[in-house]
Amino acid sequence: MEVALFMIFLCIGTFYLLLITYPAVYSNLDFILTHFVYYPLNSLSNIRDLQEIIQITTAQSVSGNSNSSTTLKQTIGLWTPMNNSFALQYLEGEKQKRAIDTLLSKGYQEYYFVMNNFEDPTSLKLTESLLKTADKTNLKIIIILLPPSEGGLNTSYDWDGWIRYFNSLEKKYPSSFEGFTIDDFNWISTKSNTKFKNNMDFMENTMISNSLEHKSKNVKFYPTIYFEGKKTGIIVKKYNNFIDGLVVASGCYYNVSMLERQLDMFSEIFKKPMRYMIYPSITYNYSRLDYSPPADRLIMATLSIASTSSHGLIVWRDLDNPVIQEYMKYRHDRQYLLNASNSKHAQIKEEMMDTNNDIMISKLHSSCDNWAKKYNEAYKEWINLRGDNHDKWKKTILN
Repeated sequence: MEVALFMIFLCIGTFYLLLITYPAVYSNLDFILTHFVYYPLNSLSNIRDLQEIIQITTAQSVSGNSNSSTTLKQTIGLWTPMNNSFALQYLEGEKQKRAIDTLLSKGYQEYYFVMNNFEDPTSLKLTESLLKTADKTNLKIIIILLPPSEGGLNTSYDWDGWIRYFNSLEKKYPSSFEGFTIDDFNWISTKSNTKFKNNMDFMENTMISNSLEHKSKNVKFYPTIYFEGKKTGIIVKKYNNFIDGLVVASGCYYNVSMLERQLDMFSEIFKKPMRYMIYPSITYNYSRLDYSPPADRLIMATLSIASTSSHGLIVWRDLDNPVIQEYMKYRHDRQYLLNASNSKHAQIKEEMMDTNNDIMISKLHSSCDNWAKKYNEAYKEWINLRGDNHDKWKKTILN
């Protein structure tokens, strides 16, 4: 009799417990099931999505809090803003300090700006003023050097001089001066007044690697590397020891179907922290092809992928873009992250046609289509790692 009563009370207690927890559990299971009906598991990147969603929904059920972050802790930088109110190097005094405080309050931790010549008095004054102001804050400053494909007649390529200058800045402003990047490090040159077709040819000819040997370990070097760049294999073999991290960009940023795989493969190749460049505005090359500016969903999808597959994000110029502003405000909100994930899947679904599990890119020029196929082929070789050909996948994309 006692055993029977105990079992009855146990069943009643279990029933009431299910009534209490059912709504949250059911809604989470419903989301997961619905999500994967539309986006079936067909790659390692999808497995990450499943783990991410389970983590998010489980945390929601337990805590009931929708304001905690489930993304990796990242640095977020701003690359030479087009908004003059935040072009820090040209501001002075209190305006500069307020602008820095505003950027920090929005969530930016790094600021990138171009410097052409370390011997130019005006440029030196602007840089010293910015570093001095930022040294009293948590903002890190990264100087952008321009390659021949971007630089002008007044651009200095005295690498030894640059390294001595950067070493001196680090000693004088240890809190604010982070280091430097060289833009388009592995990109091609479209200029007719340079004999070098590729920027890497220029880097080799001017022996920048010799100068990098004298760089202080506290001066960080973050070269800007493109997935579709030329002679990237040389960077891995000859420069990786001097690199503290990468600024990674895509010349095919209107398509994100391969972005997650590209970031995974570059992480495996370089084994360095990566900051991914977000383009909320159209770049010159795409404007020449009569493209419209990146759509809101494309930007949101890019943010969703890069925020879970890289160590940091860099916003290219347009911090006033509404999608960027929304991300900076709600990037720690679970519901926003779920919405961004949905945008990612919708974007990818529109971009790709699935034919025997091969990714076919539409709506882009042929060079991007060819690169997507290369990365897809390399990814398949990577995850299958067989015999003596385990590095073959690297050659597919690095040479």
